[in-house]
Amino acid sequence: MKLPRGEHALVEDEKLMGYVLSKNHPVGRHHAMLFEKLLGITDGNADLLRQALLGAAKECDVIRASETPYGEKFQMRFELEGPRGRRMVRAVWMRERGVDCPRLVTCFVE
Repeated sequence: MKLPRGEHALVEDEKLMGYVLSKNHPVGRHHAMLFEKLLGITDGNADLLRQALLGAAKECDVIRASETPYGEKFQMRFELEGPRGRRMVRAVWMRERGVDCPRLVTCFVE
């Protein structure tokens, strides 16, 4: 199954820069360290990750992970090549009730 309305997916700056690639976020800093170490992706070349996520949202299969009070969560895995190598990335998307565009919740290198 494809991500519902994946062609309209959102990867917000706050989520990407303030969480996933933030070396200062209490939880996100662990994701940021792995993105940098294994793929060579930092806040300086974050657009590489953003474009990969948006492409995956259109093309990759997802599984419905859970139903929450806020909407449906979906998970996907896709291969990403960065300056330091190629790895699998897991992304979690949320399609909130009453909102057509799924948005990125989190992503991390496996």
